[in-house]
Amino acid sequence: MQNGCLCTTKDNPFATVVMAHLKTRETHRDEESRKKWKIHLVRRLYEHGYSKEDIVNLFHFIDWIMRLPEEVEESFWTEIHEYEEAKKVEYISSVERIGIKKGIQQGLQQGMLQDAREMVLDALETKFGGSSARLKTQVAQI
Repeated sequence: MQNGCLCTTKDNPFATVVMAHLKTRETHRDEESRKKWKIHLVRRLYEHGYSKEDIVNLFHFIDWIMRLPEEVEESFWTEIHEYEEAKKVEYISSVERIGIKKGIQQGLQQGMLQDAREMVLDALETKFGGSSARLKTQVAQI
């Protein structure tokens, strides 16, 4: 408490975490309301003068807890991008890096699966000689 008042989210990043949790529970079956609250909380991160590191960390938490369906998530990102453009937010690269990081992780996972398939085919060809189209199809399905 400062001056007899409860701390605001400006004074206390933990309040942002609590608000994200409460609004996630409150909007359990209302995706549009959840999107609006998620946008509101992210905008407040920029407006309250948090450090770049605090913004990235709090954003990461908000994004994790306030999950949205893919089509609503796309709309969320569009609105955040428009806000960042209008306000000339200097942390835009941080938010984009989070998205890029997720994309890279997904790509690496897919690449590892492809590498594993190729290794299995190579091992089977070495062990049993030659490869059949049927075998390749079965391994690809796995």
